[in-house]
Amino acid sequence: MSLVFDKSRFPILTAMEEAYPMMRREMEAIAKEDYVVWPDTGAYLGDWRLFLIVLNSYPRSLEVDFEANQRRCPGMMEWYHEHPNVFAIGFSWMEPNCHITPHVDLKPDTQLRAHLGLQIPSGARFRVGEGIHEWREGEAVVFEGLIDHEAVNGGSEPRIIVMLDFKLSRDELEYSREFMKNVDPRFLESGGGAMSVR
Repeated sequence: MSLVFDKSRFPILTAMEEAYPMMRREMEAIAKEDYVVWPDTGAYLGDWRLFLIVLNSYPRSLEVDFEANQRRCPGMMEWYHEHPNVFAIGFSWMEPNCHITPHVDLKPDTQLRAHLGLQIPSGARFRVGEGIHEWREGEAVVFEGLIDHEAVNGGSEPRIIVMLDFKLSRDELEYSREFMKNVDPRFLESGGGAMSVR
């Protein structure tokens, strides 16, 4: 059983895919040096960076000039304001051989994180439960972060995606909760995956 959600259940994913050309264009104008290193270095191996545009909750040690980042991404900001269920958005950069280690997210089940592939080298993939998946450029994916997951860039170029957090509608939440009833309990613990992406 795949533990990645049916994306047709979440209209925000269609909106992300439609905005792919704009999001890709704005990402390409941002240099690696403009991203910040995620401060919880115990959560990953290698070089993982973020260009954060909107984020409501983050570690105090993370220094980000959100206003400057927002000015550099006018299309992203216009898109964000058109989708009031979105409350966090930014770009995630993984260098080759970077590994975000197995974990479960600390969050309520009323919100989810979606990814949109922007620059995806061969060998960049992620695991949710026991299923291994590959990002694809221009395609969005969503899964429940309460399920054990990890990611690795086994390619030779940086992997860059849009990371987006959104609040669920009543129908989306009903679908998500029904889906979670069938998840093997061992996948609800950090490191509970049956295989590694490496």
